[in-house]
Amino acid sequence: MGDHPRGYTLSQGQPPLRGRSLKTGSRARLDIDGETYLIARIASALFVLGMYLVWLRPTLSPGDSTLYFVGVTLWLIATVLTIVARMSGRGRSAKATLLITFPFDLVALAFFVMATSQYEDPFYAFYVGLAAVYATVFKRSRAWVYSGLFVVSYLAAHLTMVQDMLALGGYAFVVMKAATIVLLGWSVGLVMEQQADRQMSLEGRSMQVVDLNRQLERSVAELQAISEISEIIHSTLDFDSVGPVVIDILQKVIDIPAACIFVIDKAKQQTLFSASKGLRSEGTYSYAGPGLIAEAELGQDDHFACLELLDHNEMLVVFCAESAQIDALEKDDRMVLSAVASELVVAVENSRLYKLTKRLSITDELTDLYNYRYLQQRLDDEIGRARRYGKTLSFLMLDVDDFKAVNDSHGHLVGDAVLAELGQVLKTAVREVDMVARYGGEEFSVLLPETDAAGAFIVAEKIREAVALHRFPNEDGDRNVRATVSIGLANFPTHAEDKESLLKAADDAVYQAKTMGKDRVRAPQLRMTRLGRPTAVPKPPEGESA
Repeated sequence: MGDHPRGYTLSQGQPPLRGRSLKTGSRARLDIDGETYLIARIASALFVLGMYLVWLRPTLSPGDSTLYFVGVTLWLIATVLTIVARMSGRGRSAKATLLITFPFDLVALAFFVMATSQYEDPFYAFYVGLAAVYATVFKRSRAWVYSGLFVVSYLAAHLTMVQDMLALGGYAFVVMKAATIVLLGWSVGLVMEQQADRQMSLEGRSMQVVDLNRQLERSVAELQAISEISEIIHSTLDFDSVGPVVIDILQKVIDIPAACIFVIDKAKQQTLFSASKGLRSEGTYSYAGPGLIAEAELGQDDHFACLELLDHNEMLVVFCAESAQIDALEKDDRMVLSAVASELVVAVENSRLYKLTKRLSITDELTDLYNYRYLQQRLDDEIGRARRYGKTLSFLMLDVDDFKAVNDSHGHLVGDAVLAELGQVLKTAVREVDMVARYGGEEFSVLLPETDAAGAFIVAEKIREAVALHRFPNEDGDRNVRATVSIGLANFPTHAEDKESLLKAADDAVYQAKTMGKDRVRAPQLRMTRLGRPTAVPKPPEGESA
């Protein structure tokens, strides 16, 4: 979707940004707990070592001192392992570190309890704290196991001290303390599990919101694209030039680098509209029926496929791109393409209607030649151009001789057919740059740009001979109807200085040809003015040649 100002930059399959940040946040929380545990571990090691060196070693019996020393050693080993694991990168979380130190902690705490039994169980707080830590880090099912093992360690340490177990009350207090360790681990594990479930639920809802926002943004982008394409398409009735813009917007919405779209006339097998972008070579496309939508010859692009978007009456809209990209189109993409196809069909129909209306407005219905109004417009344009650039132009006025006799003898239908076919005869006798028009009734005219009087006379004679030799069909279809034309010739600026005088000079020349016997070409006679410039003589003497 690219750098379009309206932001058609959605990419399919990309995971939501907020979802990725949530996962990153979870990893960051475990790393912080690992660092906290490392600091607490070092502080506890310094505490138990300091207690032994400063206070407990002088006061404990030799046996208890040995037990405490073994516990301190195991605790320090576990602390060193924790530091090494964290620094070497093998332990990236508090969970991994706790698994390493767990067996050392069980034995070390048992030795601490046995060594300090005379001080009313001071290391009970260590059991409680570690049970809470394990319940915080691990799931509740596993927290039960670790809490139970701590209880076993605690009870085993007290059972070794037989003198403390003689009193039933003392035994009951030990069991109650052990039960407290289990209860604390269960409670903390339950709370942490509830918090984890709540966090997962919030993350899931957050990701759903992100997905909904992405879908909404995509829908808005698609609507904007369709709206913009519709505006572009309907902004002009001759919209061939807007094709690249349409395909460019489509590419950004559906994210296809190379594509083309066609509107095809099924009956005539003609392409009415086409737009493409990103192709390595130009292709030719043709409609081939329902089985094969279109046939593409794209040179290097051998893996192109075409998708039928809309089959509307006489028109078919086809979208072509690489096969893999066509197969990967989502439902929303196909809806966008279908909406654009509908707009294209309406626009093509409007364009065809506009072109037809425009053609009919300047075309004579019977002869399919240009009409009188368009002739007047072209005369103004050509005379203006000839005047600006010092060029010349000639004008022929033709009148069918005795056309009333054709209508009287064969009927008006045959007369209309003669006029229609006469127009085609005139078109074949002139150049493509020349313009043939029906002046009115049985009168025709030919505009010859950049043609002097001598060249125009040659063209007029060619036309006269072509008409005289042509045979037109009668009411039975037999070609035995003959017709001739009288032609008047006028040239700008030789015979006239503007459009009105040019038309009058040609009309007068036709009148002269009629009065002199018809089936001939005449031009106005010239005479010299006092300024030395030739002017046209409307009615030359009888028998004088043009």
